[in-house]
Amino acid sequence: MELFNRPSDIARQEGVLLLLTHAFEMLLKGVVLEKTGRIRSPRDRYNYGFEKCLNIVQDQLSLVDKDEVLILKNLNGFRDAAAHDLVEMSEGLLYGHAQSALNIFGTLLKKVFSRDLVKELPRRVLPICTVAPSDISMVVAQDMASIGGLLGVKRRREDEAESRLRPYQVIERNIREVQGIGKDAPSTSRLVRRIKSGDWKVVLPMVAGLVQPATGGIPISLHVTKGEGFPIRIDPSAPTAIAFRYIKPEDKYPYLTSELAVKIGISISRVVGFVKLFGMKGNEAFHTSMKISASGIVHRYSDRTRRVIEEAIRKHGVEQLWSKAKAGEKLAARDYLPSGALTTSASTPTVDTKKAA
Repeated sequence: MELFNRPSDIARQEGVLLLLTHAFEMLLKGVVLEKTGRIRSPRDRYNYGFEKCLNIVQDQLSLVDKDEVLILKNLNGFRDAAAHDLVEMSEGLLYGHAQSALNIFGTLLKKVFSRDLVKELPRRVLPICTVAPSDISMVVAQDMASIGGLLGVKRRREDEAESRLRPYQVIERNIREVQGIGKDAPSTSRLVRRIKSGDWKVVLPMVAGLVQPATGGIPISLHVTKGEGFPIRIDPSAPTAIAFRYIKPEDKYPYLTSELAVKIGISISRVVGFVKLFGMKGNEAFHTSMKISASGIVHRYSDRTRRVIEEAIRKHGVEQLWSKAKAGEKLAARDYLPSGALTTSASTPTVDTKKAA
């Protein structure tokens, strides 16, 4: 936390990644020793490494889930890149992993050793970051746009671009491993070619599936205050609060066009018309297209699409809405969703500095 919040940027990211990963390796070894009685195989010279300890904690002890494992595997991969190569991370990506790791650390410490991390810290310690990124998908999109800018014809800075790509190669590889997908992550050269053409999702499809927890809001403290301020809500499906997780495109966009028509109770042609009416096509909050063969493409829609169309039908009626669509009118989707449903915003938080981590 001291390194994360230091004023100087010199070796700041590398220091955070190296020490955060080391802290976790020591904690994981402590957990394994506490629960199994050993952290070294007979006749081995060294204790178990990070990966072996993490596998034991997940598979044998069931103390972490897939989302938490992904965060920790990413940290270990970032650490390797920082130690042996050049790596550069956007502030949003670094924050997401550092804050998630802090919460996982506190949860494990409490589960296994019945110790509160907040009580181990001086009362003067402030949160790890006072401004949280609003949406991991926005962080990724901004990073890819920045990397693409470094690869322009007039501004060839490919070495810097490659150092910013390495964290995403690590994430892609780890999601594939956690999800049981056998294919390896793409090479740097292939990534560079795709990003130049603006088509990074083809080679980083797992990264494209990163989302914030559905309940929204990235927690900035291990202590959840009841006062006004940052809207902290813990995802009930996860044992600890993490900044983002991976979901399959089919889960993020559950409806084919025909399925959405059946769900709402209207024809396929009207679904297509209403999608155009609200300008949803190509907007990641509502729509995605997926290649299923060399020439075949399917369109899928999120649950937000369903909610917008259903609410618009409730307000205007199907026929009036259809008339607007045929007339080429445009409506704003945000007007048909509850406030804050389209974006997650972060305001300056109110925190308890006595208990904030």
